[in-house]
Amino acid sequence: MRIQLFGLALASLSTALATPLTTRADLLYPYATYRYWVNTGNFKEDPQDQLLVNKNGNLADETTGIVTFNIPSSASGHKCKLLFDLWARDVSTGSQSADVFTATKPTGASISAEGDAALKVLSKETAEVVVQSRDRHVGRIKAVIPGSAEWTMAYEGYPEFDCPAGQMVGFEFVGVGDAVAIRWDIGVTGPRVQVV
Repeated sequence: MRIQLFGLALASLSTALATPLTTRADLLYPYATYRYWVNTGNFKEDPQDQLLVNKNGNLADETTGIVTFNIPSSASGHKCKLLFDLWARDVSTGSQSADVFTATKPTGASISAEGDAALKVLSKETAEVVVQSRDRHVGRIKAVIPGSAEWTMAYEGYPEFDCPAGQMVGFEFVGVGDAVAIRWDIGVTGPRVQVV
């Protein structure tokens, strides 16, 4: 009997390993993530392991996080929902709150630069081509660790919106209050869009 159960478990494991892992087709991860320094207007693309939203009273340190999403044409006629989740390794301190704005011209274009791609810093002029920030204020989130952000304010139907199928959309997360620090694991946690 034990041998049969072991054989059955082994067969199930073999089948599971042979089957490719599935991903949620309705969940979109950012096309690009930018750290934007409010005082200088500089941007950094893909700033892994850095605070994305930061307000600490020192203007030179204050940043916002901008993310872009490539909405597939298959989302035509659907609603999209802006999600924001953090896990225990992320950072959310101070007010833990961020205002959410739509971004205009979120092209998601990449800029070639010499040296390590992780050190790409874009000038304000270049950034205006890559992503123009802060358009409409659509709400405020409270980012808790671990867990899903709570929308403490929401406008224009957010966190849901009409999917702009076949287009790039962008959002800017701006710290609320005198002190806030938020960091997420780019491409894993933080902002995502669900096609509903």
